[in-house]
Amino acid sequence: MRIFVTGGTGLVGTGVVKALLAKGHTVTTLARSEQSANIQTQLGATPVRGSLTSPDSWVGEALTHDAFIHAAATFDSDMGDVDHHLVKALLKAAEALPIEKTIPFIYTGGCWLYPEAPVIPITERHVLEPLPEFAWMLDSIEQLHSCPNFLLTVIHPARVVDKGRGFIADYAKELLENGEIIIVGAADTHFPIVQSDDLADLYVRALEHRGDGLLLNATAIKSATAQDIGKQVAQALNKPYQANIITVQEAQKRFGNWASGFGRSQRMQADRAHDKLGWSPRYTSIEDLVRISLET
Repeated sequence: MRIFVTGGTGLVGTGVVKALLAKGHTVTTLARSEQSANIQTQLGATPVRGSLTSPDSWVGEALTHDAFIHAAATFDSDMGDVDHHLVKALLKAAEALPIEKTIPFIYTGGCWLYPEAPVIPITERHVLEPLPEFAWMLDSIEQLHSCPNFLLTVIHPARVVDKGRGFIADYAKELLENGEIIIVGAADTHFPIVQSDDLADLYVRALEHRGDGLLLNATAIKSATAQDIGKQVAQALNKPYQANIITVQEAQKRFGNWASGFGRSQRMQADRAHDKLGWSPRYTSIEDLVRISLET
């Protein structure tokens, strides 16, 4: 298949692009900069210059592809408006498609669309209660689902980690540079976690399934506490464990209001992905995820 991907250099999108190419698909990526375009070219994808903020110049070409994967967000204060503008442009471009043309469309949500759930694991049957900074996603999903040309699948990843990227790699960097790990909210905050390549495998499976209306959680570990992860990082680096617990408000000042998610305590399971698509992550322990995150 010919597949168009947004966010192809991001933590989620990079793994998705590599996994699609490994399965023999042809991948086109949205590239905001020359640097991004070069990275995608080196991976084997074909970059198209453009940005999320100006979708009218590229959405028509994107919908000539066999499938569309949306794995990008600006994480600026106006990211909701940017996404809504993109969705509006996609729906307008879809009006020119033949009614019989259907495009598998994967939209990336996230665990922060679910409520605090530190005891009972979240399933796809849970009522959504997004962080205010991500509530706009619900409207985007509803709008996309209304388009008869899109076979919509929504994937809600847990917190994503990879080699040198994600919050576990950040813990390691903080410990090496400052002698302490920054933890938001409380040391016993629970995080569901998934490794980028494992997550990408789910995207490929969902795409090839061509599911319409499919909702999938994506997590390899139902939960691990910030303290347990931090201690594993310290042990791997042969450093003493030291944590600096900051408030959610302080995290918001440092990173933006969306960073309140760092303090949202959750357990999450992904039985539907296992049962419907045969998804089986490889990295299923804290030790595995710390090891892969610390690789260079």
